[in-house]
Amino acid sequence: RTEPCRCPAQPDVEEVVRDGAGRMVTWTGSGFARVRDGAGLTFRVDNVPYPMDYELLLRYEPESAEDWEAVVGVSSRALPTSPRCGNLLPSEQMYRESLPHSQRYVVLPQPICLERGVSYTLRLELGCATARQDPTASVLIDSLVLLPRYSSLEMFIAGDPGSMDRRETFERYRCAQPFHAAGPSPVAEPCSSLLHSLSAILHDGALPCLCDPQGSLSAECQPQGGQCRCKPNVMGRRCHRCSPGTFGFGPAGCRACQCSSEGSVSTVCDSTTGQCSCREGAHGPRCDRCQPGHWGFPACRPCQCNGHAEDCDPRTGSCLRCRDHTTGRHCER
Repeated sequence: RTEPCRCPAQPDVEEVVRDGAGRMVTWTGSGFARVRDGAGLTFRVDNVPYPMDYELLLRYEPESAEDWEAVVGVSSRALPTSPRCGNLLPSEQMYRESLPHSQRYVVLPQPICLERGVSYTLRLELGCATARQDPTASVLIDSLVLLPRYSSLEMFIAGDPGSMDRRETFERYRCAQPFHAAGPSPVAEPCSSLLHSLSAILHDGALPCLCDPQGSLSAECQPQGGQCRCKPNVMGRRCHRCSPGTFGFGPAGCRACQCSSEGSVSTVCDSTTGQCSCREGAHGPRCDRCQPGHWGFPACRPCQCNGHAEDCDPRTGSCLRCRDHTTGRHCER
C-alpha cells in the first residue's frame, strides 16, 4: 500500500477517520480520504523492492449510487535503467478506469513497470461518471496498491514443468485475490508456499518482523504479510500506533477516548493527549462539561451573575461566591 503525501490541507480532500470498534472493518489504516468531484490525490512511491510489472489496484467506497471514474498518471524524473523497464517512459503512462458504485476495488487494465531505487509520483484524479460536475459529490479512497504481476516472474514462466505447475496452482486457487479487498482475507493453503517464494524473490530473502516492543505481544509476526500480534487498541502491521478512538500508546496498549457523544464532534481523540474535539461551548478532555463561566451542559450558556461573580453551578446556573456584598441566584441583591 502506498501512503498519500502529507500535503497542505485542500478543501476538496478531507480525511475521514473511522473507529473500528464494534463494526466490520472495510478499510486499511485509520480510515479514508474523502475526495470531491474533480479533485484528486498525489501518491509518492520510493520503495519499489524489485524491477518488474506491477498492477495498480484502487480501493474505494462510494457514497452514492453513482459510478465514478479515475484517471491515474505515473511520472518519474529518472529514465529507466533496467532491461525490464528500459523501453518504457513512466512520464507517458496514463490510465483511465471506471469505479462502479457496486464494487469496492478495481484493478487497472494495464500493468506498470517500476524500478528499484527510483522515486515515482502517482496522480489520481476522480470525477463522477455523469456529464455534469457536482461539487458536493464525493467518494472515499482507501488506498492505492501495487501488486506484483506474478506472470512476469521467472518462477512462473520459465517453461519447465515446475514453473508450469506453480502457475497452474497460483491461478487455480486465485492466490492474488485475498490482497484485493481491504481487511483480512484467508489464503488458501496451496498458495502459502508460492507467496513465500514470491516475496523472497522481491525482497531478496525474508523480511524482519520489526514488531514494536511496546505495542506488540511478542517479537514474532505472521509468516504471511508480517502482521504482529498487537496489544489492546493497538494497530498497524508492526503494532506501533493507537487505533482510532483510543490514545496513550504505551506498554499496556492504548486507552479508549470516551468522548462525550453530546459535547464532541467525533469519537476520535488526539492519539497522544486524549483530547477530544469539542463542539462549540463544550470543554474538558472528553468534551463533557461547559467552559468556565457557563452552565447547562450540553446546551451551555453564560452564567448570569450581574458582574459580581465569574462562575456558577454547572448544573443549576446559581452563581458562586458573589462579591460586593451581593447574594441570590444571580448575585442580584
